[in-house]
Amino acid sequence: MRRRHKGELVLAIRPSTRGFAFALFEGPLSPLNWGTRGASGSQRNARLLEAFGRLVENLQPDVLVLEDLSAPTARRSGRSRRLQRLIAGYAEGQAIEVRSYSRTHIRECFAEAGAVTRHEIASAIAARVHALKTQLPPARKPWMNEDTRMHLFDAVSLVMTFYCKDGRSAVDERAAG
Repeated sequence: MRRRHKGELVLAIRPSTRGFAFALFEGPLSPLNWGTRGASGSQRNARLLEAFGRLVENLQPDVLVLEDLSAPTARRSGRSRRLQRLIAGYAEGQAIEVRSYSRTHIRECFAEAGAVTRHEIASAIAARVHALKTQLPPARKPWMNEDTRMHLFDAVSLVMTFYCKDGRSAVDERAAG
């Protein structure tokens, strides 16, 4: 039996080149679990889908939130796009509600906090969700590779966008207490 409304578990997945990052929340500022899963080799998506299946079995989410990759600004590899479609299909088969939001939606929700760039959004998240403060990577310099922890903050931004668009703003200063 799945929970609804109060105590609803929201899981966000953010595919990356090496695997995916995930964040599970029970409320706008209430993380329960987060992390990354990775795989390599020729059957990477199959192994990552198995890892996602284990996550779903263990975490029992009510809602899955993904980035809307149909948006013109979404730049992901074909493999990441296929993985996301597999994940969404698996979730729907498990009767999990699937929502997707574009980067534009995320920026709209974080505009109240004055955050526009991915790092500004990650900083706004770290300021409000104290459990994630130690995970915040330093600002990226042009010559640096992207820190893999940014994918975790991308997943959390999807969860917070879900709450924002659902009328329960997680990025509003008043919600932070």
